[in-house]
Amino acid sequence: MIAKVMRGQDTPGLLTYLYGPGVANEHIDPHLVAAWRTIGVPDPGRSGGTDLPVLARRLDRFVRPGAPRHVWHCAVRVAATDRPLTDAEWGHVARRIAAAGGVAPHGDDRACRWVAVRHDGDEGHHIHLVATLARQDDTNPDIHNDALRLREECRRLEAELGLRPTSASNRTSAPSPTRGETEKAKRAGRPLAARAVLEPLARRAAVAARTEEEFFAAVRAGGALLRRRSPDAGPVLGYALALPGDIAPDGGPVWFSGASLAPDLSLPRVRSRFAEAPAAPAPVHPDGPWAGVGAAARDLAGRWPGAGDPERAAAAAALSDALTAAAVAAPASVRDALSAAARDCGPAGRVPVSSAPAAEAARLREAARALSAAGAAAERDAAGCRAAARVLAAVADLVAHWCADRSWGPQERAARLTAEGLHGMLSDRS
Repeated sequence: MIAKVMRGQDTPGLLTYLYGPGVANEHIDPHLVAAWRTIGVPDPGRSGGTDLPVLARRLDRFVRPGAPRHVWHCAVRVAATDRPLTDAEWGHVARRIAAAGGVAPHGDDRACRWVAVRHDGDEGHHIHLVATLARQDDTNPDIHNDALRLREECRRLEAELGLRPTSASNRTSAPSPTRGETEKAKRAGRPLAARAVLEPLARRAAVAARTEEEFFAAVRAGGALLRRRSPDAGPVLGYALALPGDIAPDGGPVWFSGASLAPDLSLPRVRSRFAEAPAAPAPVHPDGPWAGVGAAARDLAGRWPGAGDPERAAAAAALSDALTAAAVAAPASVRDALSAAARDCGPAGRVPVSSAPAAEAARLREAARALSAAGAAAERDAAGCRAAARVLAAVADLVAHWCADRSWGPQERAARLTAEGLHGMLSDRS
């Protein structure tokens, strides 16, 4: 069971969509299964839509005029292979989700007003909760961390209702572009949402940089707008990036903080990458930059059995960074495969345990910097690239086994995908 939360500010418009046919006639038999009260709530699905304005007004009854983004919209879906839930079961799910999300705690008769609308169709059985974020006692609801609370509640409901289990909350994941961001990019004629452009740009800059100023210079050179957060002209505490042409409703750029692009792109995490970098670039390996990456990865693998979790966390993050550098420097024949491996490895480099300084991880990062700076010399060395990829695949296997032992499902899957992709690249001699 998956619950996805969205925010808006048009209650009548959202209800019109939910009770309508949908974009592709996918809304079959939309009807109410639960609400903030058990009687007296109109159901436009059973009145031909004539009650829709009445329902919208009742939901908005306690919303202050001009309140921004007061609509809390949560779509809850079961897997296509799960049994269809009855209306009574969906009503039970809706009340549990409303409570877990903070809009209507159990037993709170002054909570927010909400309704749950069921849809059936080719996309599977699901409901939509619509709540207005205005409690009936004129206070604000506590919806902080609602997504994390909903994930855990969904897992409890899966067990109770005999549904297919899903993974636990993954606080290390990088946010994907929202539907609104994707649609906005399409309207602007851009192939990717701004977030999907800025995240890899910031990641490549972080991997290649040796200092904070180099990092900031690299993101600007990559075409991003940069804003540093420095209260009262003091030390820089954070940064944000924007894509030129991506405009907010107020006419200014749409800014994304580093942490909102990915947890390991916050300024402290970026700084940690070059905290142990030598004052000057280390000498390139005598056999070339790819050989340097391979040698550093081999040393890391050799140290692995005796390393603790904090050192292994640092190694996993360094592996992800090394693959990011490898994807940029790779010969054309394997660039796509290494790019896919780098994308797959991202979650594996963000394990849910704090890392500690590790010499082997620092050496792998320094080898990745040398690879990033090598340019055409690295692109011409196909044999060296394959040799390094073979060792990186072995490290990915080690990370996958470690994550499996710790029951870190998302990280284990990412590491296994990485290893499989690299092994597949190495077996393809075309």
